[in-house]
Amino acid sequence: MTDSNEATLRLRVWIEQKNEIYIGIGSTLLLQHIQKLGSLRKAAEALGMSYRRAWGKLKNAEERIGQPLVAKTKGKGQRFNLSPYGKELMEKFLHFYLDVENYAMRKASEVLEMDVQKSGEFYRDDTE
Repeated sequence: MTDSNEATLRLRVWIEQKNEIYIGIGSTLLLQHIQKLGSLRKAAEALGMSYRRAWGKLKNAEERIGQPLVAKTKGKGQRFNLSPYGKELMEKFLHFYLDVENYAMRKASEVLEMDVQKSGEFYRDDTE
């Protein structure tokens, strides 16, 4: 145990199918930023990644999932919106992640007898 009774919980949670990532935090964050900013380029910048990496991550996710997660907004250049399925998947995974995070935080606090806080990667108002 450390002298301080405060700690931060950090989780990496993803769902695999056929030994490949189906959906996880990285894809969910990318979708979340695309929804907020309407732009893959701006989402990539906000997440500190190149446009090429973000595009590849998005295309790989769509290929694994078998459905489009985003759609270009007609008449607005390179603007993107989430597809209905992309929005639904993002929201479902986000709620799942937050539930897991809340349970893990409470359990870690109890077992380790520490004040364990969330890292704050996701917040409930992100889904409203």
